[in-house]
Amino acid sequence: MKEQPFPILEFDPDPDAVISPADWAGGARLPRRCVLTFFREIVEEKCAAQGLQPLAALRSEIVTLPIYPLEVGGVPVCLAMPFAGSAGAAGALDELAAMGCGTFLICGAAGALQSGLTAGRLILPTAAVRDEGASYHYLPPGREALPDPELVAALERALAVHGLPFLKGKTWTTDALYRETRGKIARRAAEGCLTVEMEAAGFFAAAAFRGLQAAQLLYAADDVSGEAWAERGWRSQHKVRRAMVDLCLETIAAL
Repeated sequence: MKEQPFPILEFDPDPDAVISPADWAGGARLPRRCVLTFFREIVEEKCAAQGLQPLAALRSEIVTLPIYPLEVGGVPVCLAMPFAGSAGAAGALDELAAMGCGTFLICGAAGALQSGLTAGRLILPTAAVRDEGASYHYLPPGREALPDPELVAALERALAVHGLPFLKGKTWTTDALYRETRGKIARRAAEGCLTVEMEAAGFFAAAAFRGLQAAQLLYAADDVSGEAWAERGWRSQHKVRRAMVDLCLETIAAL
């Protein structure tokens, strides 16, 4: 590990850390395939409809996030919610991997950086610009973290089969939702970012470091591309959110 002007650039590739995700796994064994979503109401809807019972959980001081096993076409899959932010995203992947998961499809929402990106439009990220902290502890310093190409291709095929329009492009991952300035928004949009969110780079970097597979599907939620922020009632996109979770469950089971 070479000394750098700034601590965040001092990447240490040593796979062994003082605290291991296995220390928190509690002996739980989960299916290899896992769908993660930030859409709590969709998880609750599926639990009620299918009588799902948690097999394990992700825990922090302030929240417990149950992990539900289910079958999709006879294939064991687990459904869970991750923690927010890039550090939470990476930590959730670490702990789930320690419980046996290895392939992840993730559903989330993101702010629109490009004008004309309508609310509810599906986005398939091809890269995440690393403007956050967690990814620098999983990958050497660099501008982007990448999703697994096999999973991106699988999602692309599934979206086409279902006739769901989508865009492919970069997303901007930032830790600071209240520091998305006009200057930064313009710069990220100019380099090809369609959206802004807080987790993709953390997911992709942790997966690359641990030898896992991860890809994410987003929908355009609020709009930060204009002079004023447009909230656009983004949490009310229930139909879109349910379709995304269903698509990811179907896609991951078919791998």
